[in-house]
Amino acid sequence: MRGEELVFECRRCGTCCKDLLQEDKGVLRGLTLLPGEEEAFAEASVRPAIGRGRRPHERGFTIIARQLSQEICPHLEDTDCLVYSTRPASCRQFPFSLREGPNGKQQMGLDLSCPSLAELVDGRSNLRIRFEDRPHAERLLEVERKAAERPNRSWYFDLGSGKWVRLDRLIEES
Repeated sequence: MRGEELVFECRRCGTCCKDLLQEDKGVLRGLTLLPGEEEAFAEASVRPAIGRGRRPHERGFTIIARQLSQEICPHLEDTDCLVYSTRPASCRQFPFSLREGPNGKQQMGLDLSCPSLAELVDGRSNLRIRFEDRPHAERLLEVERKAAERPNRSWYFDLGSGKWVRLDRLIEES
């Protein structure tokens, strides 16, 4: 039996625009920004996020994603996003996310800290939720896939220490 299809509608409450710094595998990370998206933010609030190459600061090292280094998005005014129609892919996919699952299948995650989504799924089972911004989530997943291709040549920038950490070392520790 197929469940009813629900459509997520953002209330624009601003909840997702706060608490943007999160620790993952011992690395403090901010909101991921795809190439070109960093231009919407002050240069001082953008740091590298994911890089590929033998070592950071060596020739051939490439930054494939950047991150916002602020806890609260500077485009949040009260509860409204001032750049909603041009917001970054990370914002567009929220409260959904995609991850690489077993056998290369995509798995969708739900962030129930979003009041709209929590209310939508409350008490329901066997749900199908229309994920209209999936292409943005797929672009973010592609960055993660590129990093995972060669974990010994992929690096994550830790906002806490201000240092690069190699992905294979993060995998070993988790």
